[in-house]
Amino acid sequence: VGEGRRRFWEESTMLSTRFAVLMTLGVIGLAAPVAAQEWPNGDIRYILHVEPGGATDVMARRLADGLQRELGVNVVVENRAGGSGARQVAQLQRAEGDGQTIGSVAASHLGMFQQTGQFDINSVEWACGLVLDPYLLAVQADSEIESLEDLIATAKENPGSLSIAGFGENSGGHVAWMMFLEAAGLEEDAINWVPYDSVGDGVVATLGGHNQIVIAYPGLVRQHAEAGTLRVLGVMADSRLEMLPDVPTYAEKGIEVNTNWQQFRGVIMPPETPVEIQNQVCSAVEKVMQSQEMAQYIADAELVPGFMAPEEFRAFVEAQNELTTKWTQ
Repeated sequence: VGEGRRRFWEESTMLSTRFAVLMTLGVIGLAAPVAAQEWPNGDIRYILHVEPGGATDVMARRLADGLQRELGVNVVVENRAGGSGARQVAQLQRAEGDGQTIGSVAASHLGMFQQTGQFDINSVEWACGLVLDPYLLAVQADSEIESLEDLIATAKENPGSLSIAGFGENSGGHVAWMMFLEAAGLEEDAINWVPYDSVGDGVVATLGGHNQIVIAYPGLVRQHAEAGTLRVLGVMADSRLEMLPDVPTYAEKGIEVNTNWQQFRGVIMPPETPVEIQNQVCSAVEKVMQSQEMAQYIADAELVPGFMAPEEFRAFVEAQNELTTKWTQ
């Protein structure tokens, strides 16, 4: 009996040991895929707040191409224009904060937040800043308005006779226009503001004679200025642009505005996306932004490189939001 008990005990111990080893291996086997799972783990959705063809769309698609090469996954661009960004933000809010969904962002979002009250700067994560872009004013090349002085004089002599094309009420461009009006001593209704779904649409409308003026970015009007179809009147910057050396700054014409207000473009993500994921995404974005192809595009488009990581970008946006509040309320 004693020998039988001893054998039973030894066999039981061996079985228990084997079972424990198998369980350990099983647990490790189950846990391994989770631990090894890294971003990205599939196609990335890049949701834009603009229609195809505008400056933001063009840059986003270049960034998407670069991310595809850098990460080895598809980056699917989706245009969800509407509500100056409200439709896009609603899409982001329904997405998981796993880094598989990112969005475009510009100063116009801040105006939308103020206007609708539906969202605010805490509705998304401000992952990284990309570039800065100064505003400028342009008219058709054959316009009787040949300078900022002409523009101001016409608006004062015949209030409401002119219209300006821009992107959305309370957009970044609209805020810049309000700054111009105040500095020029013009009432808000002296020139009619006509909102379009994108800045590119506003440029096309002005080329077609639907508006006399457009507020846009250098990259969108350069080719038209060089082709002799648009005349740029002035740029909202501290110094003249290399690509448009004959165009004066507002200050040169005695129009003093806060040139810290510029269009910015960046990347946002769904709310509650972990900072670790944001940093991973922005690390890949920064590599693309530093690539030869993107650097050349930024130079050609006369953009100001302005990469900002999550913490810095958030602080920048908060300061811009204070300016937006001042000019939209």
